[in-house]
Amino acid sequence: MITDADRKRAMRNTAAFLIEHLMEDKNCSRNEAVELLMKTAVYEALMDAETELYLESREAALDILKHELAGNPYRLLDL
Repeated sequence: MITDADRKRAMRNTAAFLIEHLMEDKNCSRNEAVELLMKTAVYEALMDAETELYLESREAALDILKHELAGNPYRLLDL
């Protein structure tokens, strides 16, 4: 069984991975990457335990984020 602490840890780890990617991809600071991520539907879904996005691999979450940033947020409906 997944505990609340496990769920929060998975959410934080995935968010940190996405932030690192945004910093590299957008050549921006950590604060700018955090602000960008927090404005996305991916972040909202990641922080919503009901979507279970936190159970997906970090790479899968990154793929969904890339689609959203490219203007294709429909991928979130696949969850």
